[in-house]
Amino acid sequence: MAGRIPESFIETLIERSDIVEVVGSRVDLKPAGRGEFKALCPFHDERTPSFTVSSDKQFYHCFGCGAHGTVIGFVMEYDGLEFPAAVEELASRAGLEVPREGGHAPTRRYDRLYEALTAAQGWFRRQLGASEPARSYLKGRGFDKATVDEFGIGYAPDAWQALTDELTARGFRLDELEEAGLITPKSQRATDKFRDRIMFPIHDRRGRVIAFGGRALGERGPKYMNSPETPVFHKGRELYRLYQVRRGGLPRRLLVVEGYMDCAALFQYGFDNAVATLGTSVTADHMELMFRASPVVVFCFDGDRAGRQAAWRGLEAALPVMRDNREVRFLFLPEGEDPDSLVRERGQEAFAALVDQARPLSAFFFDHLAAEVDMTTIDGRARLVALAQPYLEKMPAGAFTDMMRRELEKRAGHGGNSAVQPASKAAEVRSGRAGEDRPLTPVQYAVALIVQRPDLALDVSEDALNGPASLRGVDFLRELIDFCRAKPHFSTAKLLESWRERPEGPWLARLAGREVIGEPEAMSAALAQTLARIRRQQIQTRVRELQQAQLREGGLDELRTRELRRLLGQRVDEEL
Repeated sequence: MAGRIPESFIETLIERSDIVEVVGSRVDLKPAGRGEFKALCPFHDERTPSFTVSSDKQFYHCFGCGAHGTVIGFVMEYDGLEFPAAVEELASRAGLEVPREGGHAPTRRYDRLYEALTAAQGWFRRQLGASEPARSYLKGRGFDKATVDEFGIGYAPDAWQALTDELTARGFRLDELEEAGLITPKSQRATDKFRDRIMFPIHDRRGRVIAFGGRALGERGPKYMNSPETPVFHKGRELYRLYQVRRGGLPRRLLVVEGYMDCAALFQYGFDNAVATLGTSVTADHMELMFRASPVVVFCFDGDRAGRQAAWRGLEAALPVMRDNREVRFLFLPEGEDPDSLVRERGQEAFAALVDQARPLSAFFFDHLAAEVDMTTIDGRARLVALAQPYLEKMPAGAFTDMMRRELEKRAGHGGNSAVQPASKAAEVRSGRAGEDRPLTPVQYAVALIVQRPDLALDVSEDALNGPASLRGVDFLRELIDFCRAKPHFSTAKLLESWRERPEGPWLARLAGREVIGEPEAMSAALAQTLARIRRQQIQTRVRELQQAQLREGGLDELRTRELRRLLGQRVDEEL
């Protein structure tokens, strides 16, 4: 497919990307034996380290939540990137340029949009330096130079075509500027989208400028205005300042506010963990992004009717993704206040105390619904159950959902109709560890050994699996051995990336993180013994087939009779 990243480059990238270095730049790794490192898992809340990184396998695995993968998988999960973006991120770190089959990337047409948006950001910054009214406004709002620089705040002058003229003079076409959301086409001439506004750049998860938010200086137009949806900017999938927050390390909790000014004010007062929605309600995509950054999300909303409605929409988006290791809280500010005004008026410590007192999702959920019914009557309490039931059914199985139902029973006398899985099964599904502790068959054990040491395939003879009967999984094991024999230099990570798109990929990844043998030096002997066991199983299977045919047919022909005698002799020899 044109634009596909060649597999050979993925192999090179993994070879050039040390997973210990990449993970260690984001997580506090500690040595834990030869080539092994441990840390508190960044993907679930824990107090005892169960997250391991192997320099030999170039692989990470958490024995607590089951997270596992290669360096590419880690960057995808930790940074919230799709596969191509994670590859680009690692390639940039390694000083490599990502090639594409067919000579171009499918997203190449968007490169000009990123370039135009970056150029616009530089121009807005220069205009702020040239505008005394804009600088005075920011100073009057209490923003210091360090905050202005950190947020890349700029200014769009009060002119119809100033940015258009600047960027077209630099070679950008009008259709490119329109697609980037920077201009508005008119019948006579194009005009700048933003005029006389304080400009806040919006970045994607890779740190690229993808859009802008503008705060009006004058009375013309809406007070706040965002870029329109473009091929590189989708409001429902982006959060303002998430890139910068994650760049500083995953915070203990994430503050979610409604505006750019709120984020900037909180940053100036020591809260560098605030993000903002982009003029849209909170979505499930937003919630997943937030939880990848922190296990605790605190919504900071106005205490008026609009603020509570926004909070409830946030709660609705959170419920389907509320796992046991995640927490959502709600901070309702005094009416007429926002985080910007409140932190300036009361100071850092007072605001921090308010955040600490934010209401848990469970309390807000039940109090909000209970306000609609008469809890002093059976009828009202039954209505509470009916109102709560549809929301609880959207929640994933687990301890938190079970406790929510018990709280409903405590308040209303009935916990609703549980549609969740049994707790033990749910725990397996949540952690991704269903069946992980079951004993492996000889074929599965051989696969696990080769996944963890692909070079072992060189020691396997060509006819090692050419037994007299077919066993489940042997064809796959043979294919895996042939693959690794042809690429003996492969690490576990390279092997897994090569099989990422195959149906067996997730299973191989689980086997890569499973403890199958105590001493690595014994893996070669263990594989030889396992292949011998598989050979014995093949003989036993064929013997049973022939014996059953003998009973069914009242005897065997001469050819199958000789085969049975030979196999019985081989079985006796092997047992001896």
